[in-house]
Amino acid sequence: MKQTIIDLNEYANRYVEFKIGDKNIRCPELTYAGMKKINEYENNNKATHEDEAEIILWLLNRNTAGIKFIQKDIDELPSGAVTRIYRECVMLSRRALNDPN
Repeated sequence: MKQTIIDLNEYANRYVEFKIGDKNIRCPELTYAGMKKINEYENNNKATHEDEAEIILWLLNRNTAGIKFIQKDIDELPSGAVTRIYRECVMLSRRALNDPN
């Protein structure tokens, strides 16, 4: 029986691409440690608006181009855009590859 090798490196190559103003950025899939940080935030009943902004800033600043965002950049985005950044970055880690090989 032939054994199939699952190439887990394909997960490291996944990203979400955003256009913010005139910048195109790619945010890579969260690491296991990154998901732990997200889980702690999501399970914190005392999380504030500032905590949410900190998480969004952290997600954006993980971009592969090394472009750094500041709090003002997030504050100027529409609320729906901020929600979308969070959702897309977190859900990428929860989506399985169709065929990693």
